[in-house]
Amino acid sequence: MDSAVFTLSPTLSAADALAGLDGWGEADLVLAFLPPAGDPAATLDAIADRFPAAVVAGCEAVTQFADGAVAGAGTLHLFRFAVPGHRAEVELVPGSYEEPPDADRLAALADRLTAGQPLLFIADGLRFPVEDALAVLRRALARRGFVGPPPLAGALASQGEPVERPGARVFSGRTVHESAALAVVLHGVEARLEVVRGWDPASPGYVVTRAEGKVLHEIDGRPAVDWYRRFFTVGGRLAPLPETAWRFPLIIEGPAPERNGLYRSMRFFDEPVGAVTLWGEVHDGDRIRLGMGNEASLVERAGTLAGTAGGGAPEAAILYSCVGREVVLGNGAAGEAAAVYRALQGAPLSGFFSFGEIGPTPGGGPAFYNQTAILILLTEASA
Repeated sequence: MDSAVFTLSPTLSAADALAGLDGWGEADLVLAFLPPAGDPAATLDAIADRFPAAVVAGCEAVTQFADGAVAGAGTLHLFRFAVPGHRAEVELVPGSYEEPPDADRLAALADRLTAGQPLLFIADGLRFPVEDALAVLRRALARRGFVGPPPLAGALASQGEPVERPGARVFSGRTVHESAALAVVLHGVEARLEVVRGWDPASPGYVVTRAEGKVLHEIDGRPAVDWYRRFFTVGGRLAPLPETAWRFPLIIEGPAPERNGLYRSMRFFDEPVGAVTLWGEVHDGDRIRLGMGNEASLVERAGTLAGTAGGGAPEAAILYSCVGREVVLGNGAAGEAAAVYRALQGAPLSGFFSFGEIGPTPGGGPAFYNQTAILILLTEASA
């Protein structure tokens, strides 16, 4: 499998920028991660015109990865398979919080996973109910007797906040989709998945005693805002929230096996009043602890996991990392991608900072994460 990552230009049109790729030849798959500014139709048209035989899929993302660097004008990850019959295809899964995803479509994805076909799952970052979809998918896998983590990983598209224009959408071919997810099915490709954390427990254990979806009302019977004030009040003054809490995500430690090892970061403090809103769901009975990390721990862990992943150097890699990690890393945001790129011995690396990540848990999965990075290592199978 040949693979390369191409960075679009902030000053040239997509068509002019793609003219520089004439020497690359044709592509079988193009993963496009584009900035959420304006209408991506012209860029998608240019990609489809340049690679008419390719499967094109991707999403909007504020910050993209291009090998060991970060970009803002968009990146394309090009794939060309070496073995006849190896290919990619895209399954569209529409859905919203008002109209849940069709269970039959998700069951069909479970069949793909049971057959050993890796899936890259990329979802609308604002309108698609990803945790509901993953719950349906887990049940479908269980009915099929599937054991262990399935070969599925992905992320939510992202855009700048506050949300002022359409964004965080997904696209396939020339079409932009809102309230949908894409499953990019890989035939003849082996995928290894790594969950990159970098946070250490920093508090005693507590229990969620009342939660509704992403809204956390009570911890150990106390209002969630009071629990947070206890940890984030210094010298009689409450630290800025949610910004300060991004360095201290919640670590879920069960008791449900499928939730062990999940992370949750704060989106709003005291909204609704007395509660906090998180980027992912919490459940009554979840055991939680505060995590702690910094720029050094995130980058170090990324390089360590990528360097020790079994199976040798991949032919391509994709990294989905949480926007909360980007905030913590600040001006060093490229450090995480650079550490992974070095550890992978120069394998082409793409991806983006996301509104949430999808990957395995110690108990199986797939599950939805915050404040995490999911690394996908791809190698084409032999004939």
